Amino acid sequence: MIEWSGDRTHVLLNPRLPLDEQEKLERLARASRLRRHVIVATSGSSGALKLVAMSKEAVLASAAAVNERLEATSNDVWCCVLPTFHVGGLGIFARAHLTGSRVIQMSWNPQAFASTETTLASLVPAQVHDLLAADLKPPSSLRAILVGGGPFDADLAERARARGWSVLPVYGLSECCSTVTVCEVLLSHLDAREERGGRLAFRGASLFTGYITEEGLIDPKTDGWFVTDDVGEVDGRVVRVHGRRGDFVKIGGESVDLARLDRILDDVCSSVDAAIIAVPDARLGHVIHLAASGEADDVVERFNARVLPFERIRHVHRVRSIPRSSLGKLLRSELVRRVTS
Repeated sequence: MIEWSGDRTHVLLNPRLPLDEQEKLERLARASRLRRHVIVATSGSSGALKLVAMSKEAVLASAAAVNERLEATSNDVWCCVLPTFHVGGLGIFARAHLTGSRVIQMSWNPQAFASTETTLASLVPAQVHDLLAADLKPPSSLRAILVGGGPFDADLAERARARGWSVLPVYGLSECCSTVTVCEVLLSHLDAREERGGRLAFRGASLFTGYITEEGLIDPKTDGWFVTDDVGEVDGRVVRVHGRRGDFVKIGGESVDLARLDRILDDVCSSVDAAIIAVPDARLGHVIHLAASGEADDVVERFNARVLPFERIRHVHRVRSIPRSSLGKLLRSELVRRVTS
């Protein structure tokens, strides 16, 4: 898929993007005239796409660090069920390239995945949920599954391990060419620190080159450090991610963690696609609303019974669908824009 040793630059885009959007992004990528790069499109919580330029050396630096952490060898077999236009899937092929490992590439099917001879894999939390819902046992060959792409609930992780699935929570981002931490421990090729407001910043061999925009290539790093929109704490080589800046809002002077409310919603909601949003309010700063694609009265009742009074759902918006990224990550700002415009 990628010519890792060549000068060619690869542009990897979601084939489901509208054709005009694909053509625009490809035009911007070509105009950058970058060599030996991999360029992907990533979306923030707003849903707006931006091109991330990663040198092949940076991608391989990330891959080498993951291989080191997993003690990966040529005897391993990776299973790739993530999109290769995302760093989650791309990283698998980079790791396999360095070790000479085989890659099984397949569309997501829990039963088929459990029947493979894979030893290593990367999944998102929803796929771990699918494995448990199907009451599947892991293949005897499996050594570890990296689980990232969004918050991995501790209860879900515990239930997966109790069923024999060796799941390792990871945190990563496109700007670091994939994985940053495994089980909250920073990988060997990166340094981390906290910036003002608790924002996490990283420096190291796997940092991206910059964003490709209409104005050209923009490098947001300062002295080699990239400051993320993720909030957390750094304790030596341990990095704890609490969420994104947009996941914390004030309601009547109280700080509310929307990621925690998301987990409660997941617990009480199984029959309808729904999401929590914080809508601006002149008196309280924000109030909690629910967007749902179907009837949600029971969901609201069960949710409100488990949260503090100021965290209760005050209004329900009926929507056709909930906007999510290619990995299923909620695009909360885009959803707020839809229901308030």
